[in-house]
Amino acid sequence: MEPIVLIHGYSAESSETTPEAVRNIYGTFPDALRENYGSANVIEIDVSRYISLADGLTIDDISRALDRALKRDHQQLLISGFNVIVHSTGALVIRNWVRTFSGRPSPVKRIVYLAGANLGSGWAHIGKGQLAKWAQLVFQPGTERRVRVLDALEFGSSWTLDLHLHFLQQGSYMHANYGIYEFVVIGTQANVKWFEAPIPYASEDGSDGVVRVSSSNVNVHYLHFKPTDEAQKLAWNEASEQRNENLRRSDNQGKWYELSESKQPGINNLPKVPVAIPYACAHSGDEMGIVIGKQPREQVLRLVKVALATTNDDQWTAAGKTFDEETEITYRQALEFQAPPWWKKWIDEPRTQYDKHAQVIFRDQDGRPVEHYDIFFDSENTEQKSEIPVLKLFEDEHKNDITPNVITFYLRLDAFDATLKQWVPRLPKLKGVYIEVSATEPQTDQIAYLPLRYELDPDNLLKWIKPHTTTIIDVELLRLPSDIVFKLLPA
Repeated sequence: MEPIVLIHGYSAESSETTPEAVRNIYGTFPDALRENYGSANVIEIDVSRYISLADGLTIDDISRALDRALKRDHQQLLISGFNVIVHSTGALVIRNWVRTFSGRPSPVKRIVYLAGANLGSGWAHIGKGQLAKWAQLVFQPGTERRVRVLDALEFGSSWTLDLHLHFLQQGSYMHANYGIYEFVVIGTQANVKWFEAPIPYASEDGSDGVVRVSSSNVNVHYLHFKPTDEAQKLAWNEASEQRNENLRRSDNQGKWYELSESKQPGINNLPKVPVAIPYACAHSGDEMGIVIGKQPREQVLRLVKVALATTNDDQWTAAGKTFDEETEITYRQALEFQAPPWWKKWIDEPRTQYDKHAQVIFRDQDGRPVEHYDIFFDSENTEQKSEIPVLKLFEDEHKNDITPNVITFYLRLDAFDATLKQWVPRLPKLKGVYIEVSATEPQTDQIAYLPLRYELDPDNLLKWIKPHTTTIIDVELLRLPSDIVFKLLPA
């Protein structure tokens, strides 16, 4: 078997380079891997480290440093190939390394994401002072806290979205072109001891206390809307009437905006990456941490073993089924779990931690990003009356600080029903949804944006919004200058 390279997450670092410092990051995880495979079979376990986490360092810098370290000290890995097991932010480091430095096919054979923060973490939004105060509780021991890496970790980072969308483009598919088998392992039960932190993301359902399951899952869905040729010919006065009922009529769907691109795992050259949810598994910590925790260790190692044993596409498909079975085992265990009385201080129904959520990320992409725009969801005016309003599903909304043209929504799709003792899907009750995106230019009244209004009928709603998954929707809102901005006058 190829060597294994471990890449850790944000803040899981010490300024020391002693074996004890390394053990603080990975615990006995490397020893467990050696025990599973035998010393003769594990050629090498490289504990890759990025000790200097100064404010100015970016993911690009860390990926380049990784590349330089590989070429300087481990040329043989680039020749013979290697596997990668990452934790948290390490997911962005290795994916960016593949995008920026790897050949096709890649020397990386398999990537196992342990709570990989592929699409961000809520902790990246809070102030640096708060992060420094509470990180010792949630993150593994470390010393450095304030880094530019947080920009990439914030929900809706345009840099991060582009990183993942790179692997949805023909010629850059992670498996078909780079030849890499990917696997996702992520918990959805935060340690209740973290709930004392005055940070909502520490106790968020559908999350391991730091990373949402839907943020870790690399099975991204993608939709791209752009103006039609007919929309480009609209007169200024028509486009400027942004709330014009004529533009919003359902029979105009597809007239002003068209779905120009769509990507979905399981179609063409985008196979579904296996995803598993271990039981009683949090982001970090000696008790429940996905890397060093005692409780999920056996299940996590089973999943890692399946991943590293995958050598062909048939085995990858079989691994996906095994990962699904492990998740089913987790949900059966969660169903039977009875919380101790002292939990009542923090949580009434612990099984809601396993409620299935989804992220929907909207980004305006028309050259100059639109900063002042709104997104409306409506389930009342569909052809069939919805059983619940669509807004009942929304748990969180975040506008990115660096790229305010990106808004991330967090939806609770399945909710645990204590009476029925089961998780009840809520999305089918919507009977379809209208999505409207509109914008304004506050600095002038000579610019009009043509609003987009699109209906996701019940079938498409279930197709594009999936539990434990992120859907990225890029919209090119049509921005039109008025007729007086530029005139051609006769001589």
